[in-house]
Amino acid sequence: MSCEETKQSLSLYLDDTLMLPARVAVDEHVDECPVCRDELVALRAITRRLSMLSRPQPPIDLAGSIIDALTIEAAARRQSPQSSFGDRLARFLEPRLMPYSVGSIASVILFVAMFAALRPHFQALHEAAAHSSAVYVLPASAGYDLNKPVRSEEYAASRAPFAEQSPSLNPKGALATLTRSYAHPHDSRYQDADDMLVVADVFSNGAASLVDVVHAPRDRQMLSDFQAALRRDAAFVPAAMDRRPDTMRVVFAVQKVDVRERNF
Repeated sequence: MSCEETKQSLSLYLDDTLMLPARVAVDEHVDECPVCRDELVALRAITRRLSMLSRPQPPIDLAGSIIDALTIEAAARRQSPQSSFGDRLARFLEPRLMPYSVGSIASVILFVAMFAALRPHFQALHEAAAHSSAVYVLPASAGYDLNKPVRSEEYAASRAPFAEQSPSLNPKGALATLTRSYAHPHDSRYQDADDMLVVADVFSNGAASLVDVVHAPRDRQMLSDFQAALRRDAAFVPAAMDRRPDTMRVVFAVQKVDVRERNF
């Protein structure tokens, strides 16, 4: 056994509570180590002096004083006015209700803050849904007179709700003429016309330039005529007439649909 282990066991050794193997080991170590032996002698001396101290005696009237104090306290409680039901209820609810009240108020504040932060988004979604579900109805007098040419101003005014998303085609331009020829392939040279999908930039004066060909037609002349129509004159009405941005990028699509004629 080492000196450190022996010093830790000396108090139990003096109290005679060590197990027999540990006690024998302490005896052997103390016989060989003078330092631990001196430590044991000092502890025995301290224990002997402590045992010689006299036990303090409590005052003779201590028990009577305690009894008198308890009697006075009991009499004071009996003579004090009895608390009302409201006071007792408040004392009962205060330690229980306060934590729930604080949590409820914090939850309400958090909900109001989140609702206030998300309210603009809800309004934007509602407006977008209302805008997408809106149906634009032309007045009965908005029909075109086939005997009169279509004016650019009237055509742009009829498309006012949609001008911000797509520019109005110039009804007197070469592109409008070319588009009408696409619509009547049996009366033009585009009888074998195929689908075409192109991207063009439209500028403030109504002119447009080809940007990209997404789907080219099999008839290359169809694409060449489209580019020539863009270069010949303004394909769209001016931006001021449409009240649209000065520059827009649009997708121009031509799709062929075969409709079989049937006699009823």
